[in-house]
Amino acid sequence: MSFTGNLKTVSLPDIFQLIFSTKKTGVLYVAKDEDKKEIYFRGGFTIYATSSEEQDLFGNILLKQGRISKPELTKVLKEKKDGKKIGATLVEMGLFTRDEILDCLRLQIEEIIYGLFGWKNGDFKFVEGKTPPPETIQTELNPMNIIMEGTRRIDEWEELKKILPPDDATVELEKNPILKTEQIRLSRNEILVMATIGSGKRMADILKESMLDQFLTSKAMANILQAGLVKVGKLKFVEVKPVVDETEELIGLLANIYKHNFAIILASLKDKMGTKGEKIYAETFQSHKSEYPLLSDHLTGRDGELGFEMLLKLAKALPIDTRFHRIIANFNDLLTDYLMTIQKYLGKKMYKRTVSQLKIKTQNNINSKKQLALKWGLEEEFTRALRSIE
Repeated sequence: MSFTGNLKTVSLPDIFQLIFSTKKTGVLYVAKDEDKKEIYFRGGFTIYATSSEEQDLFGNILLKQGRISKPELTKVLKEKKDGKKIGATLVEMGLFTRDEILDCLRLQIEEIIYGLFGWKNGDFKFVEGKTPPPETIQTELNPMNIIMEGTRRIDEWEELKKILPPDDATVELEKNPILKTEQIRLSRNEILVMATIGSGKRMADILKESMLDQFLTSKAMANILQAGLVKVGKLKFVEVKPVVDETEELIGLLANIYKHNFAIILASLKDKMGTKGEKIYAETFQSHKSEYPLLSDHLTGRDGELGFEMLLKLAKALPIDTRFHRIIANFNDLLTDYLMTIQKYLGKKMYKRTVSQLKIKTQNNINSKKQLALKWGLEEEFTRALRSIE
């Protein structure tokens, strides 16, 4: 069972309740603008999560908790082998035990999910049966406990809004604070926020640059405001730069990437199996088309061609803040199913050969629009699709 929607109409607690009550195994994809999160479940329990937001990265979680220093983290990142997770590297280096890494992993999962409670909208998709990459360290958390804490944060968030300055207001450290008590004790979070403020910043920039998530940063800011340690200056005018619509250029790049990828897969099946291979290719699409609803009315599954005009029309019909992620996610799901078909009918050796061809062709396409591909994370998305079935 797969399902999709938007957080505007279906709340996060309702999604988690459905997955937990039906004991589903799979992954929940959630995307808003350029931010993407993936929550993995096994039997209804949360076991793993990833996020594109820098504050949610495992290394930054360790820094927030004071479990590791910046020099130590830099050393770990240098010694980490390609494909190996930071947690596994930390255990190998003797800096953490596996149990300590599991504790930090639980915290990371919670923080990634808590961050979703601040999203007013965002497209989501649950894909049943998808599991985390095999090299990941996994744990098990009851999502209902996380939802209870997330709901509590929402209530507290409403109170914080009454205290916090607007995003365009400048916040500065008070040079001569008038303290209400002779002694004041600052939490680690409050110290981190004061360090972020420095010589003064816009509230929006403080939230963006803070090592803490938006909720914890706001809570610490409210505390130091009430303690008289910082002051709010005037609203700061920020010049708004015109938004450049890259839809047409990006869709052209996506069309080239996936057109060539699907053509390579179809050619592999036809080369080894003839017309039967072409039939299997079409059946693969038809039997799984409900998993990629954006493509179901636009592709026949009988050739490797993708029409640029069709893709462009499809993209412009979607909300601008989610259109690219939704299209890429649908294409990657289809690519994954095609590759599983190669592996099933042609064997591991032919599968590896096909993957190699895809990597080379995709890299050539990405190199033709390097900056655009880098900005939208196309190489990372493609690599993630390949890893999901390795």
